[in-house]
Amino acid sequence: MAVSQNLKFACNIGTMFSPSTSLIDRLKHARACGFDALEVAFPYTWSLDEWQEALAAHPMQVVLINTPLGPNKEPGLAACQNKQSEFLAGIEKGVEYCNALKCSQLHIMAGNEPHYEGQNKLFLTQMRKSSDVLKKWGIVGLIETISPGAIPGYFLNNPRETLNLVADIACDNIGFQFDVFHFSMLGESDDQIATLFNEANLKHIKHVQVAQTPKRNEVNAEGGVDYRRIFKHMISKNYSGFVGLEYKPAELSDMPCSKATLQFLSEF
Repeated sequence: MAVSQNLKFACNIGTMFSPSTSLIDRLKHARACGFDALEVAFPYTWSLDEWQEALAAHPMQVVLINTPLGPNKEPGLAACQNKQSEFLAGIEKGVEYCNALKCSQLHIMAGNEPHYEGQNKLFLTQMRKSSDVLKKWGIVGLIETISPGAIPGYFLNNPRETLNLVADIACDNIGFQFDVFHFSMLGESDDQIATLFNEANLKHIKHVQVAQTPKRNEVNAEGGVDYRRIFKHMISKNYSGFVGLEYKPAELSDMPCSKATLQFLSEF
């Protein structure tokens, strides 16, 4: 995008706007701030016809969407027992939207079902099945560590364990979604976050998401993460994927980025 020389920032049109803002206005205002890429957790809020109209009026690259919630609003189903058919239906819905929006990455949500015997085994099986489906369409599936404050009891709640699971899945189109906000909320220091973003893990890290802790505000706001340091570290590692700005502006307006935030992002 225009505001960055080294990192590629994507506007999260789900978190950065008021819920009442129309899809077409979200894209219009994102473009006005200089963004040419977007991510959105749940594109299913809008029909594919609405998406086609908005993208025709304000062309943007869609770089990441999530699988839909489960039938009972579960935050994913990949690690949920007796939900295999519903899980695969969610994958198919995600593929439908990915193909229509020309999006090549799908965040596969795991769910927060209480732990049971064989849960890891089922999760690995489900992820390998989803890998086979996604591979037909050239789509990369991602899994993400999510902190308890965001989704209590989420299956993937430790970044190192999640990275190990990516390695255990052992499919070249399944990767890791590196969310700095959740790591910080789990108590990881800037040093620990930087250490996780290393050469060994970069082969798995396909997408990054950021927001300031603890209120999920702009990355240049005061908070628990020194994003100037984190962004410079990512650049030093030659990270070439997108950085999704998954924050909630401290003051909602038509524009997802203040001048101060755009100036901050322009440093990277």
